[in-house]
Amino acid sequence: MKAKQAGMGMIPALLVLGTVIIFATVAVKLMPIYVDYWTLTRILNDVANEERSSDPSPAGIRHDLSSRFITNRVEAISLRDIKISNDKDGVVIDARYEKRTPIMFNIDAVVRFDDAIYVVPRR
Repeated sequence: MKAKQAGMGMIPALLVLGTVIIFATVAVKLMPIYVDYWTLTRILNDVANEERSSDPSPAGIRHDLSSRFITNRVEAISLRDIKISNDKDGVVIDARYEKRTPIMFNIDAVVRFDDAIYVVPRR
């Protein structure tokens, strides 16, 4: 009796390879967006929790953010797109944004970051 070979055929192997390539492409395209977001949230946390000698002002916060954006090369969001305003609790930094990136052909990925709101408390 002949032994029957077992294994993956050519078509299933190509399907698996194609699926892996698609997921790898998406990961490579989305990773810089998330790295920029993680850098942005770290900067905003640092600015929000920083000890200040006086009450925070929107202009002072914007100046702090400007220098940190240049140092850390944040490119996902512009400083003018961040809304900084006074509130009864302190200065509110609203850095919510969405980023669109092409994946392949005419397929784009849209990533929204809605949780980037920070409050710098008043003393």
